[in-house]
Amino acid sequence: MKKLTSETVLKARSYRSVLSTGLRLYTENFRRLFKASWLLALIYAVTGGCLGTLVGIKMPEITVGILQQIAAYEGVSPDTARQYTVTAAEIFGLMLLAIVTLGMASATFLDKLKEHKDTGAISMPVHWLKASPRLIGRTLKGLLSTLLLLLLPFLLFAGALVAVEAASPQFLLRHSVTLAAMLAVYTVIVLCFALPLMYVLMKYVMESPCGYWPTLARHYSRGLRHWGSLFNVFFLSTLLVALVSMVIALPATILNIANQQAHLGQLMGDPSGMPSYIAPLTFCTAMLCSFLDFYVSQTTLIHNYYLYGSIEAKEQEREQQKTSIQ
Repeated sequence: MKKLTSETVLKARSYRSVLSTGLRLYTENFRRLFKASWLLALIYAVTGGCLGTLVGIKMPEITVGILQQIAAYEGVSPDTARQYTVTAAEIFGLMLLAIVTLGMASATFLDKLKEHKDTGAISMPVHWLKASPRLIGRTLKGLLSTLLLLLLPFLLFAGALVAVEAASPQFLLRHSVTLAAMLAVYTVIVLCFALPLMYVLMKYVMESPCGYWPTLARHYSRGLRHWGSLFNVFFLSTLLVALVSMVIALPATILNIANQQAHLGQLMGDPSGMPSYIAPLTFCTAMLCSFLDFYVSQTTLIHNYYLYGSIEAKEQEREQQKTSIQ
């Protein structure tokens, strides 16, 4: 059965209205959205649990081993270096898998939002996986393409630093404070130009019949025209999600700190003091926190959905005004 709502998406709104309308839609339809997404959200949570366990237990353990070897032998054994490299690769792979599973789980939300855009209602799903494979594919393609665009400037920055260091050894060490300030300013500039990608991504998933890159080329300038609204919604929505996520992640954070302190104590010759079941406890805690945090993070997605609709409505009004003047 569909739940009718008068909160149409294609309507010009202020950023305050976008935030309040998005929260209202989410809370009123949470049961429907949860039923459509819980299984993929659980898969994402399992990935988050594995990642949290590696970061919280395995990485501090190897790091302490490396520090002990450096203190005793002024070097690191090949086996330890290989183990550290393998663990780092596992963490990177799990981070990539977490992004993919997050995109797949978010696609179930996007499927319901697309239904809401077309019909003005959200129905109760009859199957656990309601999102179409095509929509999941478009969501993953759009998400990974957007991440690539965000990473590219930083890869270029890192490449420039490597080139400078190769030309002038010890340059990075001598100017570390200046470089840190430059990186902070550079990050702010990149994020400012990245804000219109929120609109491009939502338009690509929701309606555009062409690929991601043509959508980016055609509509990025439209996102720039509404940069102020994008900033207000992104800042306030992200701040809200971050505050709630900090509370949710508190148990996992405490466990990570306890693990790190225990391994640092071992470096000083103290016993570990951690129980034998710390690994499964860390995994279960990280998995539960990731599951809850997924549903908190979807608030930003729904806000972006209404912001996309507001921009579309404002652009339609703009085109109509141009036509009437002509």
